[in-house]
Amino acid sequence: MNRRIALTGWFGSDNLGDELILRALREAVQARGAEPVAVSIDADRTRRIHGIAAVGHRHPGHSPALARTLRGCDGLVVAGGVVQAETSPWNIPFHASRLWAAAAARCPAAAVGIGVGRVDGRPSRTMARTALRRLRSVTVRDADSARRLRDWGLPEAAIGADPVAALEPPPVEPADTMCVILRPPNRPGWRTYWAKASEAVAAWQPGLDAAAQAVEAVASATGLKPRLTSFEAVHDDPLHRAAADRIGTPVEVAAPDLDTVLAEVGRSRLVITMRYHGAMAALLHGRPAVLLDYSPKMASLAAEGGNWAALVDPARLDADALVRAASEAMDGPDRTHEALAALRSRLAVNDSALDALFEEHP
Repeated sequence: MNRRIALTGWFGSDNLGDELILRALREAVQARGAEPVAVSIDADRTRRIHGIAAVGHRHPGHSPALARTLRGCDGLVVAGGVVQAETSPWNIPFHASRLWAAAAARCPAAAVGIGVGRVDGRPSRTMARTALRRLRSVTVRDADSARRLRDWGLPEAAIGADPVAALEPPPVEPADTMCVILRPPNRPGWRTYWAKASEAVAAWQPGLDAAAQAVEAVASATGLKPRLTSFEAVHDDPLHRAAADRIGTPVEVAAPDLDTVLAEVGRSRLVITMRYHGAMAALLHGRPAVLLDYSPKMASLAAEGGNWAALVDPARLDADALVRAASEAMDGPDRTHEALAALRSRLAVNDSALDALFEEHP
């Protein structure tokens, strides 16, 4: 392997959705005969889990090492939901700094299947727009992301797909369970990721009570045992354990790792998820799903393939609403295969963006 391609996103945390993106991109880069190099907030963790080279970048003090690494790379791939300020005002400058480092290192960069969410305020939008204009090409994962970029004056974004759509998990037989994936609501602010995680249960107290009652009602209506499954353990697991204490029916709590998370979702007959990649896992296994619409990306994904998944507003979550949505998902027409096929057909757009990087350094 002579060529080296750097991969950047929110890699190195315990967010399994982002780690699935890294796995998919690693496979795509290796299939092209190149060596992937992850830009990670925890390089040791990334090396251990993914078995690839990694450079740490978590704060400005890591920038010199990042610059040295990018000078030795033939390209940089940007992926994930990196263009949004829903979770933190630091998000845009943090990820933009990596693109500035690539530009300074003369390392060509392209966005592949990124998500574009809410970015409030002219300064943040200007910073995001300026950073994205440094890219050779921009491929987004859905039409809503492309529309947001057009509104910012970036009309050239191509609509591809989330890279996780390329993964091929082994088939698994479903049990009489429903996979429930909750997460704390986004809470913008200057506090750290870890500080917000420690307050997750208290911050969502009324919503947690309503969610527990609704999950219990679906379990009663369907006969499926709830299995609360974490996609980001530091945030989700405390929430799930608190919810389990409130659900008056037998319930299980699972904390899978990267190697088991797709199978964990696939082993249930119904998926109720607030996590985007929980919904992607349901699609990969052809499972009916209810998406809790805490972020614009959930509605975008639910609309694939002629509205393959039911959508419920978590701010208005009650037992009757979730039971109706679960019934719609399980008893309505199965559009999961159509939706997955639509996403996979757009992976060719992702591939074109990757191939263009390789053509610059044959």
